[in-house]
Amino acid sequence: MGATVVGRCLNKPKLFLPKASSAKERPLASFQAETSGKPYQPLPTLADARRFEDGIVILQGDDGGQIYLVAHAMEVKCSPETLEQLLIDLDEIAWPGNDKNSRGTFYERRQIGYPIAGGMGGGVVSEKPWIHKQFSALENAILSVLHGNRARIR
Repeated sequence: MGATVVGRCLNKPKLFLPKASSAKERPLASFQAETSGKPYQPLPTLADARRFEDGIVILQGDDGGQIYLVAHAMEVKCSPETLEQLLIDLDEIAWPGNDKNSRGTFYERRQIGYPIAGGMGGGVVSEKPWIHKQFSALENAILSVLHGNRARIR
């Protein structure tokens, strides 16, 4: 016979369910691209990001609740392992005891001036590496790590 109607939604907006993002995509960036229709070009590795003039590195913590650093991938001379250690060190300063799964390193293609959405003001793609103001006292050490001149900020 006929189909049974369990529930009805008349003139109600549909619930938006974002697609599941891969481990290589920043969930907030993926969500923004999906809802705005603007392109989002995540990249899987530092080596991939270095292949593009607009390839960038984003270090974030607290599940996107804080952007720590945004830098052009071509300017990052340290190894991916050293970059991960920098992320761990920054995360332990900003969010001591936070779950290690809430921090992440992401690679994308973005133009200068592009805002990187995230908590605590987000970040921005700039000519020089953008470092969250919380780490201003460590800026020289952070840059030294990025440039491959030292292994840790402390």
